[in-house]
Amino acid sequence: MYRGGTSEAIQFIEKYKKTGYLVDFYSDEHIKTLDEDSASITFDDLKDFDLKHGTAYRGHMLAIYLGDENRELLEELSRLYLPFQRLFNLEGAFGGWTHKPDLLLVNLVTQEVLCVGLGRKNRSFKFELHRFLHSHTTNDSENKGLRDFDRNTSTDCSEKFFELDHHRIAERTISATEELGEHYFQYHSLPGNADVMVTLSEDDGLFYLDDFEDEEGMTEEEVKELEENYANYREWIDDCIRVLREIFPKIEDWDLNTGDY
Repeated sequence: MYRGGTSEAIQFIEKYKKTGYLVDFYSDEHIKTLDEDSASITFDDLKDFDLKHGTAYRGHMLAIYLGDENRELLEELSRLYLPFQRLFNLEGAFGGWTHKPDLLLVNLVTQEVLCVGLGRKNRSFKFELHRFLHSHTTNDSENKGLRDFDRNTSTDCSEKFFELDHHRIAERTISATEELGEHYFQYHSLPGNADVMVTLSEDDGLFYLDDFEDEEGMTEEEVKELEENYANYREWIDDCIRVLREIFPKIEDWDLNTGDY
């Protein structure tokens, strides 16, 4: 799978496992880093998987975190495997910057790479690396441009990709990222900011957000509702991050928030 040889790939894996950017999810080494009281998977679960399914699933799925755009990591991945280089250097259909994946799941058995991320307006996207490059990129010398493509052409991972994923970390990654993007969007669509600093107007008896002159006045009940909405979306964002952090431990609360509206 890797350009540059197995030894180079192993060195990369070992280096970034130590930093937390890369995780061998189905391993005792990773499971022991999780909080026993809150983790969704334990050593006992791995033992059950061993008994029910055999041990072929162990070590088959690597999770790589790209959300904070670690330049050294991106450059090493690009040198290691040419499709990553192509992916990280893609330009939009009309030129300029395009959103890159934040989360990678590498299946070493099927040799597929699930790419997941948030794009414009924090909408989630997902695709299998090789299928995406084959169907979406041009055939120019550098393969840097996106092109028109058949919408009926699937860029999803094969069914085999999920066969050994007994804890469904791929599905968890996809669903949690989708929910996270929706919560980010709704959070940023709320009036004002999370502090909800207001001033009561003597003219009409309504509350107005400080530093936001264009916003309409609110009743006391509406101010409380706004405060609750901010608190709720903050909690839901935290819940999504908690799910993802079990798979991608380097993720921080607002890393994936694109701010592209």
